[in-house]
Amino acid sequence: MNINVPAWAREDFWNEPPPGTMEFWGFRFPPPCAVGDRLVFRFDKVPVAEAVVYIIEPPGVRVCEHSGRWRNLWKVFWTPDSFRDLCGDVALLALAGRAR
Repeated sequence: MNINVPAWAREDFWNEPPPGTMEFWGFRFPPPCAVGDRLVFRFDKVPVAEAVVYIIEPPGVRVCEHSGRWRNLWKVFWTPDSFRDLCGDVALLALAGRAR
């Protein structure tokens, strides 16, 4: 599944989550993915990172531990060890013509 990261979210996108926590992306509707699926994060259509879906939660189960927001969204979680920065991929950078 592709996730187009909006410009407003990019500054914090590369920050590591606190130890023992997982990252998530929120959706207003049930996400079109399943546990074990590959997530591809894109900046302006260029793939910059990938991860593997670990958990999908319906709205109301929990909020963002950092901001206290996003309670009313579906959440797709991934573990930090499944996250891979694609900006170091030489072939990808040549194809995209730029880095982050």
